[in-house]
Amino acid sequence: MKNKFHLPDVGMSFFFLTITLALTSWIASIYGSGEVQNLLSAEGIRWMLGHMVENYITTPSLSVMMFLFMGTGVCVRSGLYDASVRLFHKGKLLSHKERRAMIWAFSAWIIYGLTILATTLIPVNILQSVTGTWVNSPLSKGVIFLFSLGIGLAGIVYGYTSDRFRRMKDTFDAMSYHIAHYASYWVGLFFVVQFFSSLEYTHMDNWLNIPESVVNVFFHFFSYVPLLTIFIQRNL
Repeated sequence: MKNKFHLPDVGMSFFFLTITLALTSWIASIYGSGEVQNLLSAEGIRWMLGHMVENYITTPSLSVMMFLFMGTGVCVRSGLYDASVRLFHKGKLLSHKERRAMIWAFSAWIIYGLTILATTLIPVNILQSVTGTWVNSPLSKGVIFLFSLGIGLAGIVYGYTSDRFRRMKDTFDAMSYHIAHYASYWVGLFFVVQFFSSLEYTHMDNWLNIPESVVNVFFHFFSYVPLLTIFIQRNL
């Protein structure tokens, strides 16, 4: 029997939460709560229009998932992920071409990893900050990109050696595969960001005595929840 259980849509849920927040801030301002800023006032609407796009595109999880999706998209479309699952989890044998492609892919991944490691050990380390530390260094800021690049590189090598990729366009199409496949994540994230940015603007969190640290934890958590619900729903 098909499972009819459905998780609530995160984007829709946070859309209605934002509407509720706006109405609550309006009511609180009517009853003289000076701490709360009315999101439905002229100033509040100007703030929304002026910050809606900026708040979204500066969200850390947006760039994180964008880079990860590009790397994992290449890994999946090249066939490397499927071959790895069949080999390591299901114990199924691969064809001669697949085994050869797997060897080349993992060799490229190991060489890439050793290159990054060697770069961190040389005296003049370009991955450290100008002060010679790892705090706010190019490595700490670009670790997601480097990780995604390693996955994508292994996928590219596998794709071309297994003949799954034949043209450069195949690689670029693969990079966009997960970005398009999980398009609903970007929509859900948009409404999550608008809710939490509106919460900060209205000061409703302060009015309700919710610590800023707690709000930040929930913001970062719910920034990835739309993707989690997609995975869960597709496997029910």
